[in-house]
Amino acid sequence: MNWEYYRDLIVKDGRFEEDWYIIGIDFGTTNSVISYWHKGHNCPEPIDMSHGFSKIPMPSVVQYRREGMEAEWVVGDEALRSMKLYPDTTISSVKRKMGENATYEFGGASYVPEVISAKIIKHLVDEIRHMNPNSVVIGVVVSVPYDFDDAAKKATIRACQLAGLSDKLICLIEEPKAAALAYNFRQELKKDEKIMVFDFGGGTLDITIFEVVSTKGDAISMKVISEGGESYHGGDNIDEYILRLLYNWIKDETGKSQKDIALENQAELMTMARDFKERLSGVKQIRVPFSFIVPPFAKKITRDDFEELISKFVKKTRTLVLRALREGAEGTIEPSEISRILLEGGSSSMPWVKEMLVSIFNNEVIIYSSEKPALDIAIGATYYASMKLGVLSHQDIKTFGKKVNFDVTVPHDIGFLMDFDKKPAFHSMISRGTPYSLARKTQIFTLTGETEEEMTTLDITILERMNKGDSVDKCHLIGHVHIKDLPIKDLPRRPSGKTYLKVTLAMEEEGGLVKGEVEDMGYQKAFESNGFKVGFTPRRHESVTIEVE
Repeated sequence: MNWEYYRDLIVKDGRFEEDWYIIGIDFGTTNSVISYWHKGHNCPEPIDMSHGFSKIPMPSVVQYRREGMEAEWVVGDEALRSMKLYPDTTISSVKRKMGENATYEFGGASYVPEVISAKIIKHLVDEIRHMNPNSVVIGVVVSVPYDFDDAAKKATIRACQLAGLSDKLICLIEEPKAAALAYNFRQELKKDEKIMVFDFGGGTLDITIFEVVSTKGDAISMKVISEGGESYHGGDNIDEYILRLLYNWIKDETGKSQKDIALENQAELMTMARDFKERLSGVKQIRVPFSFIVPPFAKKITRDDFEELISKFVKKTRTLVLRALREGAEGTIEPSEISRILLEGGSSSMPWVKEMLVSIFNNEVIIYSSEKPALDIAIGATYYASMKLGVLSHQDIKTFGKKVNFDVTVPHDIGFLMDFDKKPAFHSMISRGTPYSLARKTQIFTLTGETEEEMTTLDITILERMNKGDSVDKCHLIGHVHIKDLPIKDLPRRPSGKTYLKVTLAMEEEGGLVKGEVEDMGYQKAFESNGFKVGFTPRRHESVTIEVE
């Protein structure tokens, strides 16, 4: 039974059983969080993945162990803690590999990123069953960065399917959208407010600016008026700065370089880098011990020293904020127009983040952060899942926030690879900033050639341009589509240049995935269409062949 079945029971029959669980998952680069709709509290409740040790976010770390003939997969905190014992078979930050043609080799087998990610997602969902053996997961929403490309989104869906959520996955939700939802249920939003969501996690920085269009009745309408940030700009990048510093300290004290340090100690240094960053968010000075070095030593560093170390990163972050203001869908947005800034993601807790934003907006009081910003994305995803399942309108459910309708826009240009004067170029179909509800465009291709095969085939390459002005070689591949008439019967034998094929590209409102459709248009009045029409889903790592039968 899929999630629509349970929605009908909730909406039409008024049923909402105690053992039914609606969940939201923040699948993060560094940490992941799962939250469920708590019927007694009438709100989302994040789950403590440490079994009572008050550590709700679970490290997004997966480890493969083989002891003799026994093999085991370990996920979460234990995998992170034992990284130095299994440095060769521990995977962290796998989210950064989603959509890439990467593999991990363990135990004589290869694993792609979505398989590893599925183990993280399954481990989170299994905690529901640990809490309640009679639990039934009836619907799931999983968050993704706003800046995720099409291949990464599709890889995330595949990971959910591998985790056993095929018929329960409602949709993906962009992380800023989830953050705005979570905030809406804590604070009242007002018409015409412009809200910047600064979502700074372990792997990515998402900057999204919403405008509250209306607040009528029990619903709020919001639209995206600008988006920015960068996919590879997060807390992990700061860890790399720190790690280089740690290696330099070891070199200065002992003369040893990285290649001279055992793998298990290198893994320990990675853990130290994360700890270093977190400690300096709470105090202004720390001592860093190197107990595994002979002879052991310790180094002192201040928060000012740390911020000087990452000054280039801070400067780039500031530039990304200014770019998001400058490149608004309807023109430049002045800093004074921003009513609120919502800090989300674990990395947003570093003091320099707020200081940097104050230097741009000159107003500290508009900067909001929840008590635990690392949890808001999962909470917002749970709210959205509950809305999609009709729970928020259930007669027994009372909430303090309003339902939110989003007019979310396409984050990147979508188009075709074309040849202009024998030079490859990007031909835009769906422009960045187009509302998903309007993200559907067509292109007519004319089949020409000298052979029968040329007259009945069409190869198209679909690309995603991540930033304005990027050259074609910097565009991300969405997929290759090969339209092939086999056996040759459905596309009539027409002269060269007398067959039109209409190719339509569209983006789903739920999750922003790229879909396509091919249709024979005939040729003006000379040749009628034969009625051939078929949809397709382009994929980066496999060519999609459409065979006309």
